[in-house]
Amino acid sequence: MNFRRIVSAVAAAAVAAGAASFCAFAEDEAPAGYVYFMADKSTIGQGFTVTPTKVPFFEGDTGLDVVERAAEVLTEDSGYGAYITAFADEDLGSELPAAIAEVCPEMSGRTAEGYLSAMDYTAESGWSYFVNDEYAMVGIADYVPADGDVMSFEFTVYGYGADLGIDNSSWGGSAALKSQTNKAELIKACADAIEAGKDDDYIFTGAMEILAIYESTQEEIDNAADSVTKLINGEISDGASSIETDETATAEAALEPAEDADKGSPATGVEGVAVAFAVVLLAGAGIALGKKHN
Repeated sequence: MNFRRIVSAVAAAAVAAGAASFCAFAEDEAPAGYVYFMADKSTIGQGFTVTPTKVPFFEGDTGLDVVERAAEVLTEDSGYGAYITAFADEDLGSELPAAIAEVCPEMSGRTAEGYLSAMDYTAESGWSYFVNDEYAMVGIADYVPADGDVMSFEFTVYGYGADLGIDNSSWGGSAALKSQTNKAELIKACADAIEAGKDDDYIFTGAMEILAIYESTQEEIDNAADSVTKLINGEISDGASSIETDETATAEAALEPAEDADKGSPATGVEGVAVAFAVVLLAGAGIALGKKHN
């Protein structure tokens, strides 16, 4: 994926999320709590539809009410309640992650301009959602929000969620294409950083890059969450590039312009500049890349 394309997607989604949040706060009733929300399209190499944001909910609200405060969506009634079929979204041009491209060699396009919808690209595509890193087993209209919940919608193009780490082999579907990564803490940290006015910081930007990339590992996600949390709490300085370490110097050297800077990595499909960007983030935060998580 083009590095600038990710950044542009983040900026565009942030504007949309900010507008939705403004409307939500215009309500007279005091919120019953807040849900952290994100809509992600990394499976098609485009980052976010809605960046991490903190959304209020009110007494009697359902999960659908929360989503509709954060984004423009289309819904249908399945007979078991409403479900989301599409998010308003800009088509930035897809470049599939290598692991998905291997199992989805032929892809169609979008079915409706201005939206990312079920049945776009493949017959198995659609929006799955997770609450606190758990795959939701109820329709969005039946989900009752709780204060502090982290809800993420993720677009799937293969195996009805197999590309998101959902194993459907027990009913004859596709086995999980990869292990599910737990993103709730990073989503929450990034949304809190935006609220705290840290969203122009180098550490925050690097963390958002990690969150936007399909191939990011659990270790990278956990380290990024730790880093952003420390930034918010004042435990590390603003701007990872201002902290001098051997790792930082190495990564900064990798960020120097090069003739092939826009070429993707054959192993991950992500530019070397984006990888180096993440290394600067983690090195500057004083977090070892080799750190183990239990």
